[in-house]
Amino acid sequence: MQGKVSPIFRLFHQQFEEAKQNHAALGKQFRSKKAIELEQKFIFLEIYLNLLSRIHFNEDKLKFQVFSPFKGIFKNLKKVKHLKSVLNQLIEVRSKGNITYNSYEKHLAEQKKELFTEGFDLVVSSPLHIWEDLYQEVYQWSKGLKPLMINTAITQIINEELEFFHLDNKSKLDSKALKDIYEGLRVIIALENLRIESGFNTIFVTDVHTQMQELQHSLHQWYQNHLFIQHLSFFLREKENIPKKYIDLLASLKSNKKKFTAKVEDQCKHLFDRILA
Repeated sequence: MQGKVSPIFRLFHQQFEEAKQNHAALGKQFRSKKAIELEQKFIFLEIYLNLLSRIHFNEDKLKFQVFSPFKGIFKNLKKVKHLKSVLNQLIEVRSKGNITYNSYEKHLAEQKKELFTEGFDLVVSSPLHIWEDLYQEVYQWSKGLKPLMINTAITQIINEELEFFHLDNKSKLDSKALKDIYEGLRVIIALENLRIESGFNTIFVTDVHTQMQELQHSLHQWYQNHLFIQHLSFFLREKENIPKKYIDLLASLKSNKKKFTAKVEDQCKHLFDRILA
């Protein structure tokens, strides 16, 4: 594989170095902030690897093989992020209503301890060479990439995401569909940034990107609420006698979900009318 490394590799290099630093920090002290930052870096690295595997279409397993040593850590980080979201929302609810949820808070604290212990063990036990292996592998596959190759692959992936949006738009936007749209927007926005890095204009105009970012923000709020409902419901499922304050909390969260859902459905309609026409 001959040729200079592609300009888009600069973005990978930046995200890679920051991910490696976060990983090292977690090996000293496992904290939510660094764990969430690393999870975000991993999302970008996966998107970049997916792009490379699309360009080198004979290497369709590239993204799975190269990233596989990080899968266990990545899975743990997602759980940490979700739990942190629930904790933050509970703190907000507690501050507004001046109500304590001692048994649930104890349950969350126990889960946090378990996840942090698991995450720390995964980080410190991971061989250092997996980072060097990842970097060298991506560096080699990023050589000799022509702008047209990058543009074609990005366009293909974005078109696939749009096709998923089209399918979701044909049916009722349930929880799975909204989660898929949230993740799809994340992919599109990241790939549009890679297009700019490779010297191309973005596929979508600035106004559409603004709509995408606004929808992504609303979907983030919807998803946080959705996670809280799921987590609290699972906790209460084990209880024989559920105190009224928990029933009221769950009812309030479900009421909020209806509002969030109505908002994102409206935003989806306006966005999809523009990008799926």
